[in-house]
Amino acid sequence: MSPHRKRKFRRWSYRILLLIILLPLVTLAIVRYAGWMRMRKTDREINAFLGPHHVTSLIDTVKLRGRDIVCLRTSLGEKKEKALILVHGSPGSLDVFLDYMVDTSLLNRVDVVTFDRPGFGNSGFGISEPLLLHQGEILDDLMDSLGYRHYFLAGHSYGAPVLLEAAIRRPGKVSGLCLIAGSISPELEPKSTGWRKWIDLPLLRDLLPVSMRVSNEELMSLRQDLTLLEDDWDRLTMPVSVIHGTKDVLVPYENLAYATEKLTEADTVFIKVFEVESHFILWTHKKQIVDELVKLIDHRNTGGDH
Repeated sequence: MSPHRKRKFRRWSYRILLLIILLPLVTLAIVRYAGWMRMRKTDREINAFLGPHHVTSLIDTVKLRGRDIVCLRTSLGEKKEKALILVHGSPGSLDVFLDYMVDTSLLNRVDVVTFDRPGFGNSGFGISEPLLLHQGEILDDLMDSLGYRHYFLAGHSYGAPVLLEAAIRRPGKVSGLCLIAGSISPELEPKSTGWRKWIDLPLLRDLLPVSMRVSNEELMSLRQDLTLLEDDWDRLTMPVSVIHGTKDVLVPYENLAYATEKLTEADTVFIKVFEVESHFILWTHKKQIVDELVKLIDHRNTGGDH
């Protein structure tokens, strides 16, 4: 190859390499500053969705542990003694549960509550709460503020360890748990979070979409936080439902076996396995998950109280 061709080849190689490096960074910057990936419908959009279903609903802001936490409650009218609280994953927001908030199989039995976890949706968007302990305390305080006599808790993905933290702290307050594709085993969490620390560096974290940054911040310590819960599972004496898909590549299916191994004192353990299904069973198998929630709630009403 002639010297001229070599120089030309090097110039184009550098340009292509620069493009490969800069394109993802520019894309992240555009996504962040355009406000995309907020992952939250507006209150107006939520009310528009709820309207045709003729449910009583309230979007409220509650001050908990110094945080403004936005929650949504639905019912069929008069307040019941029991509530089901739905806890979203990471990232996410309360609107991932909208189809559950209007399900009459649930609303005939309980009032249904969900909320934007800290740092997501309208609960201080962008201001994370990285410790699982504090996430559980906020859920615990939310139960106090709502004033129901009995609570059932259901959580998807990262939402599962949040409700575990709350239930272990105050087991007498919780009548049943449902772990949906839950990240609950410390051994199944990555041993090294080096790549998470890299993208948490000042320049890169400022380019990430806000919801992804908050998610990264709370997931960095999850393995350690779950380890702290390992000796406390025997405090869970209520019935527990464990639901997982066998082809979940985000939260390994083996979490289900870990849960059943640890739930030695649970009143009853209900297991639902979705064969060849992914992490997104919350949306793709809504009817079957509602059936499992109904089974959990009805167990208490048919002599399964603890």
